[in-house]
Amino acid sequence: MRFTPSIFGQLIESLDRRQFQAIVDRHDGDAYDKCFKSWDHLVALIYAQFGAAGSLRALEAGWNANAQHHYHLGCGRLQRSTLSDANRRRPAGIFAETFALLASQLGRKMRREGTAMLRLIDSTPIPLGKLCDWAKSNGRIRGMKV
Repeated sequence: MRFTPSIFGQLIESLDRRQFQAIVDRHDGDAYDKCFKSWDHLVALIYAQFGAAGSLRALEAGWNANAQHHYHLGCGRLQRSTLSDANRRRPAGIFAETFALLASQLGRKMRREGTAMLRLIDSTPIPLGKLCDWAKSNGRIRGMKV
C-alpha cells in the first residue's frame, strides 16, 4: 500500500532536520534526554499551535489520538510529564534560532507580514480572575495584555 503523508507531515517537511540538529548541538539541547529529543519537542509544539491546544492535557490527547502518523514524522507518543519537563529544561534558544532560520527563507513581503503577526501575538489578552480588581474589563475579557 502506498504511503500518503498527512497535511501536518507536509508542513513539517519544510524543516531541514540536519540544520535543526546542528542548532540543537550548538545549544546542547539533547544533553540529558534519552527518549524525548528536541525534534519531538519541536513537532509537538508546532502541533499544539496548529491544533490550538490550550493545555498539556489537550495536546497529549490530540497528539496521541493520531498515533498512526508518528512514525513518518519521526516522533513517538507524548506524555504530559515528559513534555512539561522538556518545556522547563530545554533551552529556548533552540526554537528561537529555528524560527530565525525559517524566517530567513521567506521573502521580504512575507517577513513583514510575519512581523505584524508577532505584534498580534504580543497583544493577546491574558484573562485574570475577579479577585484582581485592578484589571480592566473591556466587556468580554477581564485581564491584561502582554
